[in-house]
Amino acid sequence: MGFFMLKEGVYFVRGSVHGALLDTNTGNVYSINKKGTAIITGEVANDDFWRKLVEIGVAEQSDCHTPLPSLPRLSQAELDFIWFEIITSDCNESCVHCYADSRPPSHKRVRGLSSDVDFQDSKRKLLFEDWCELIKEGFELGCRQCQFIGGEPFLYRDRKWTVLDLAEYARKVGYEMVEIFTNATLLTKKKVSRIKQLGLRVAVSIYSDDAVVHDSITRTPGSHSRTMRSLQMLKDADVPTRVGFVVMRQNEHTVSTTIQLIENLDFPGSSPDPLRPKGRGQNIALLPSPSTTIKYGVLTTADFSVTRELLQHYTSMHSCLAGKIAITETGDVLPCIFSRDQVIGNVKVQGGIGSIISTSQMQKLWLTTKDDVLVCRDCEYRYVCFDCRPLSDAAALGKGEFISAPYPRCSYNPYTGKWGKGLWKMTQDGPCYDTSYENIMNEVIVDDNASVAPQVH
Repeated sequence: MGFFMLKEGVYFVRGSVHGALLDTNTGNVYSINKKGTAIITGEVANDDFWRKLVEIGVAEQSDCHTPLPSLPRLSQAELDFIWFEIITSDCNESCVHCYADSRPPSHKRVRGLSSDVDFQDSKRKLLFEDWCELIKEGFELGCRQCQFIGGEPFLYRDRKWTVLDLAEYARKVGYEMVEIFTNATLLTKKKVSRIKQLGLRVAVSIYSDDAVVHDSITRTPGSHSRTMRSLQMLKDADVPTRVGFVVMRQNEHTVSTTIQLIENLDFPGSSPDPLRPKGRGQNIALLPSPSTTIKYGVLTTADFSVTRELLQHYTSMHSCLAGKIAITETGDVLPCIFSRDQVIGNVKVQGGIGSIISTSQMQKLWLTTKDDVLVCRDCEYRYVCFDCRPLSDAAALGKGEFISAPYPRCSYNPYTGKWGKGLWKMTQDGPCYDTSYENIMNEVIVDDNASVAPQVH
């Protein structure tokens, strides 16, 4: 009997039943069955299996017994991205799914809602000077990327100052990436010219290639044509622009043609993003059909890759939340722009960003890993798989905790080692693998061996 060891840069992760080999040298992730897991962990001896691992380049012979290498980890999370929600409640559109419940001021007056919240200091809207102080403090804390968002950020006005003045200040301070997320209906050639001059980026949402469908979602006649006109101006000016596409029941029949539209615009686009049930998006009538959600939003195969940087991140802190904060127009600090009910603190009350990100509450959120998430903690892919806490929290419908609610868009069952048989949901008794989706998955999922983690048996 010989001795074998995993090559440098190759790591083993054990799940409830199976295991995974993570090769940071090649990026490959290998699925290891129950018997192989027992061999790698030393519970069972089998030189033939180790020789197979040598053949595929993840192991090598050794002169002595060598323990499995410890997973690489980072010591702390640092601030690296801020959403500056400079205008939270006001927007010139009234999208049916808005996570922040933004709407035009005229709509608020009709509903008897106030657009001004200055009745107490903690709810007073931040002034231009306040935002500049926060932008500077964020940079001094190490942040180099930010996004100005709303509501509609181009509605922001404080005396003569606008969102472009705040963005210009951020660039002068030293931020390397400054993006404005806008519906693009208020852009003009003059604004686009200044955006280009300042070296800003722009993000825009399109809801359909069909103007009628798009306008029905924004509940704003003519919004599609104005957005498309602005996108053309941004393209002509060569402004770095990305286009997002949220899928819901109202536009799911136009997914393929909308994807084609985004491709024709020749802007970087993201994959269709099934609606997150937050804010007005909690309306069940807005949720896309299960088949659409599964096709565009559910992980159905072990389509993973790994780098040392990714592995260090995912073993040490949250895949998305770590290093991020959102600041609303009243100074509330959120861990994510979608987590409206997870207020960590207020920059006016607590004296800035630094005192908030150092709190145990924020650090706990930043340092959350899939080891803290129900079901995921038992999965061998937990250190190469992305996670969204706001989505998980929303899908739990109050039956789970923000940190531990199971991820609802994964079809893998780590207790059986099977993919595509159901989805995880939260019940009063805990996580439940809902197999009622299996027939839909069988219709939607296309068998593509190239996207499945290599199997080593």
